[in-house]
Amino acid sequence: MGFSSERVALRGRALADVALLAGALALFALLALQMMPFVPDDSFISYRYAANLAGGHGLRFNLTDSPVEGYSNFLWIVLLAGAVRLGLDPVTTGAFLGGLLGLLSIVALWALLKKCGRTGIHLAVPVGLSALAAPSLLYAISGMETALFTFLLLAALWAAADLLARPTPGRALLLAAAGALAALTRPEGVLALPVIVVCLVVAEWRVSPARRGDVGRAAGVAVLAFAIMQLTYHLWRVAYFDAVWPTPFLSKGAAGGTASFVDPLLTNLGQFFVRQTHYYSPMGYYYAAILLGAVLGALLARRRQHHRPVEWTALILALVYAAVYLNFVDWMPGMRYYAPLLGIMLIPFSLLGPELRSAGGQAGDWRSDLAFLLLGAALGIFSLSSLASLRLDSNQLQTSTQASTVELGHWLRETMPPDAVLAMSDVGATPYYSGLQTIDINPDSLTDRTIAENGWSDDYFFATDPDVVAITAFSLTQPDFYAVHEALYAMPRFQSTYRQVGTVRNDWYQDRSYWVFVRRSISLTPEQLATFPKGIHKP
Repeated sequence: MGFSSERVALRGRALADVALLAGALALFALLALQMMPFVPDDSFISYRYAANLAGGHGLRFNLTDSPVEGYSNFLWIVLLAGAVRLGLDPVTTGAFLGGLLGLLSIVALWALLKKCGRTGIHLAVPVGLSALAAPSLLYAISGMETALFTFLLLAALWAAADLLARPTPGRALLLAAAGALAALTRPEGVLALPVIVVCLVVAEWRVSPARRGDVGRAAGVAVLAFAIMQLTYHLWRVAYFDAVWPTPFLSKGAAGGTASFVDPLLTNLGQFFVRQTHYYSPMGYYYAAILLGAVLGALLARRRQHHRPVEWTALILALVYAAVYLNFVDWMPGMRYYAPLLGIMLIPFSLLGPELRSAGGQAGDWRSDLAFLLLGAALGIFSLSSLASLRLDSNQLQTSTQASTVELGHWLRETMPPDAVLAMSDVGATPYYSGLQTIDINPDSLTDRTIAENGWSDDYFFATDPDVVAITAFSLTQPDFYAVHEALYAMPRFQSTYRQVGTVRNDWYQDRSYWVFVRRSISLTPEQLATFPKGIHKP
């Protein structure tokens, strides 16, 4: 009788946990739909690469140029190219696929926490917070690789927990595959597997002498398989692009010296806690609240000498990536690089529930659970507040992108010869919708290897001989450009070759705009000039 009652209770808890997952997925889907549309300019770089790859042209930004690795999300581009090959629109597919991966990330977190013994309220709070995580919601529907990277990091941690339960070669290969896929999604993904393996081996070495050999051998298999996968990919990559370093690394990541770390660090601290670029809401407080809970959960478990290797591994992995991202300055709202870390931090955060219960004793079960629930509710309200702020910020950015870079791309497609060459700094939506060969003239060029390797050169600009030039400006009336573009604009050769046809405003609070110049030999009708996009206007 007692055994039967226990089975019924276990089944009831299992069904409740499944119902919790279903509710979290429904909540995430509903909130993600509320955030749409949000397609930042950078997403269109991936769409252009994917369209060219699907068309049989390889990984080229311009069809007439050699392949160039001007992206940092190889696997995401391959997935999008597969969708384009099937006849699907990459913009729509990017949002749908990202949303699906956001849902799968919640499933992965739920499954991992179940494997770690969480159930009931101790499962509901972290999974519920993952469904409310504002940055995760925003970037799941952005067409960027954020949700894919989140899912693969959680999958790698799940595979690590599975390997700890039974260290076999097959499970080691599963961990290696998850780590390799994460490394193909983001360059810094290469850190995930080494960090996870080191943490697991150290944890088992300290507390389980009898399992050292099994875990060590399985870890060795995982590392060897991962190394083979990575070596194979990079040998192909170097041979295909005829270059060791991707252009984003050359233009943004190759600088050395202390200043190259200190300057981004100081900039990021200001963006995280004071004001993010373009007057977006600072999100550092939200991330800090989740991180504080994660650290407290892990420390409580350690204080009570509870062996929690998976949770500690997740915390260390999150801290490693947080340190790496301090050198990544990003202009988009919500601290997008950190978004994948939210799900990881919720793994050690989930320890707060059982550790509070353990500290309170049997009589304190309901009090400790209530405290954990109230903490989750407070953070949930914080998440909703952050979600509201991000929705306003993302709507502002989406309106700007649609009215400026997208419309400029449409105008160029309708007015310029198909073989015209465009030169501009923001090489997302405008090149994508115009279909023109594009020279990335940003001083930190992503898709032009010559500028990325050698820096800006006026001679190189004139050698490319663009027909249209769109210069990023910080004024509607004065030539306030990047310094190299101001010098270019002031050159008599530039003035004699190009004439300005209009200004496209793309910022609500600043006079940030694109000054568009066309070769003087290109004739435009009054009707064509009348349809030139003006961009956004002050409300």
